[in-house]
Amino acid sequence: MRKSKTFSGGYRFINFEGQPKDTLEEVRVPLRVTIPLRQGFGAEGDCLVKAGEGVLAGQIIGHSEYGVSSPVHSSINGVVEEVKRVNYFKRDCLMVSIKGDGNPRYQKLPGAINNWESLAYEEIEKILYLSGVTALDREGIPTRMRSSIILPKEAKSLIVHGVGSEPYNISGELLLKGKNILNLIEGIKILRKIMPNARVFLALSSHSRKILEEIEKLTSAYDWLELYPLEPKYPQGYDEMLVATILKQKFPYGYSAANVGAVILNLQAVLLSYEAVVEGKPLIERTIALCGPAFKEPLHIKARIGTPLREAVEGRVKEGLSARFVLNGLLTGFELKDLNLPIDKTYSQIIGLVENRERKFLSFLNPGLKSDSYSNTFMAKLSPRIQKTCDTNKHGEERPCISCNYCEEVCPVGIIPHLLVKYVQCNILDETLMNLRVFNCIECGLCSYVCPSKIPLARQIREGQEKLTIQGCDRNQCILPYFDNLKGIEEYRGPKEL
Repeated sequence: MRKSKTFSGGYRFINFEGQPKDTLEEVRVPLRVTIPLRQGFGAEGDCLVKAGEGVLAGQIIGHSEYGVSSPVHSSINGVVEEVKRVNYFKRDCLMVSIKGDGNPRYQKLPGAINNWESLAYEEIEKILYLSGVTALDREGIPTRMRSSIILPKEAKSLIVHGVGSEPYNISGELLLKGKNILNLIEGIKILRKIMPNARVFLALSSHSRKILEEIEKLTSAYDWLELYPLEPKYPQGYDEMLVATILKQKFPYGYSAANVGAVILNLQAVLLSYEAVVEGKPLIERTIALCGPAFKEPLHIKARIGTPLREAVEGRVKEGLSARFVLNGLLTGFELKDLNLPIDKTYSQIIGLVENRERKFLSFLNPGLKSDSYSNTFMAKLSPRIQKTCDTNKHGEERPCISCNYCEEVCPVGIIPHLLVKYVQCNILDETLMNLRVFNCIECGLCSYVCPSKIPLARQIREGQEKLTIQGCDRNQCILPYFDNLKGIEEYRGPKEL
């Protein structure tokens, strides 16, 4: 096992109220689900069912023979009520509504077997693809069925990670509880069999000492596996930072890890791959962390895909307050405004924040002991010892930049956010902005988070990128000339535009 690694910049989120407990509750099988036919990485599949038709849990209801995609399954047994197009996370998406009978059974995948080593790699690829797990994470799992922009033989690196660098994270201790450590190792071996040319790296939080020590004992004989303890500093869990920290490679910002031959998967994706190949379980449910100060008891739930958000959070929010729900990332996640929307295979965390729109008089004079701070003041030094909370209030007005350089210090990719924003505000949109590497921004949101002047730096940088692109100065001119032999460029551009 190597020494703990990290990168320049970034920020360590410590002691936030509402961290999920290492407990898991199963949400009852819903009587109605709505299944999006585009989930995770890849294009939307063709609908294979129609209203009035009976379906079984685990049955493929969406699949495409063209483009990069993975099958989508019914998560319950029942009857199709409706097939219609819906605006889903700002994308037009075909949805299948199913009325269920409450029966928890599901049909297993053909070919799955406990003794998976006896399977040929082609058979493993087929099982993974038919299970739907190949759509997980940012670039999917490569198979010859075009579930990713690269083929399995083109994968040079496989990075499995559970760093936990966000303010709120799904618990690695829960995911790897009991026999799941063995299942994780078996899942990695399964994936290695279909990607024989890939070096394998397992990256976990350096603070998870017991798990690291146990995995080191279990894998000490595997010379093909490298165990990496990583400092859980945000945004270490981003693909861009994992490639830079572990592989010591430059990243083609705005593109994909798969473009440089790296397949990056989180712990849950690997565990679900194991369940597919060994247990024959299709991807019909997710383990999700309910976290944040708005929840009565932050914990983890296991819910069928397609379950309405309302059923997942109903009765779990503290009484007497209004809550805002955010998907997956506190700094960059989508706001979940409509609780009738369904859970899909991309869900990892639902963060509940207390809604607070009150304007406070002279809020900048408030000591803010329970507020997180990047400054070096006395109160900021005390704050790691005090449990911090967060709500939806900005707690201050936007003011002119004071050139404190906080945004520059935390930027994980080494750009100067406050300088970029000054050019954007002055409408200086030319090669100067491109030379300042505006397209290197990975939209982690840290610059906005630490800004004492409350300037929405990340949003304004994105606006600058969009204006440059309209003028014909896109990221291709800034990024691609510095890379040779990027893989799957055309395939990656296609699904991004759908």
